[in-house]
Amino acid sequence: MMPTKLHNHPGWISHVFNRVRTSSGAAGSAELGPLDPRVTSRVADVAAPEDGRTPLKSHWISFAVPLILIVVALSAVGQEMVTIPKTRLQELERKEAELEKLKGDFSKTRGENTQLKQQHQQDAAKIASAPPIEPLVTHVSPPMESLPPLQKGEIVDAMDLANHYSADAAAADGRYRKRTFKVQGEVVGFEKPLFTRDYKLHLKAANRQIKVICDILPPDKYSAVFTIRNGSELVGLMAGQTRVPITRVGDTVVIEGQCKGMSDSVVKMSGCELKPGP
Repeated sequence: MMPTKLHNHPGWISHVFNRVRTSSGAAGSAELGPLDPRVTSRVADVAAPEDGRTPLKSHWISFAVPLILIVVALSAVGQEMVTIPKTRLQELERKEAELEKLKGDFSKTRGENTQLKQQHQQDAAKIASAPPIEPLVTHVSPPMESLPPLQKGEIVDAMDLANHYSADAAAADGRYRKRTFKVQGEVVGFEKPLFTRDYKLHLKAANRQIKVICDILPPDKYSAVFTIRNGSELVGLMAGQTRVPITRVGDTVVIEGQCKGMSDSVVKMSGCELKPGP
């Protein structure tokens, strides 16, 4: 058994604790202030008592003093540490994960908005560059059975011709096919095949699914016929490179020729000649 126990000498130990203070320097450091002379005498009394008590051996003193200093130092360090409950730590980690997810969702949304903006700009450019849509044309044609027989040189409205073929192609063939007559209508376009003298003139029809196309052979006075102004005007070239206007889109013209019937939704007139305006 140990001859003398530390709890038999509480006085000098409490005085040692009272003299330990936290240093104002580095965080968590501690220093031992100067001992009171009474503490020194008590330590000496413990080491070599005069009343016949058993002296405390030096190796126990050398063990106790460092232990006290370690405890005091750990206490000072503990003052600089913050203890976080496990539930609070888990909550902070969860919120951090949610924040990272929100950052990812924001980046994704911003990328989608950029793509939508680019698509909108492309669509707007296409709409701006698209040709204007022609308004619907309403034209009521008289029934074919109510009309008198077609006479040579009679003028037929191009819209009536298209409507009759659209309503009953067989009955329209009985009235118009292989017959020579005049067609009057509004010019909506031209075709000028290469390496040929003839050109094709398109007349307006109420039904957009039906076209009336007249194949015209120009007069011999023109050495060539071609379109200008982005295809909106037809001109003839005469001697001396003189350009003579023939017709343009939007003009109302009269054309005389022979009807070839309808094929692939196109009513064809061939061998046509452009006549003076009405």
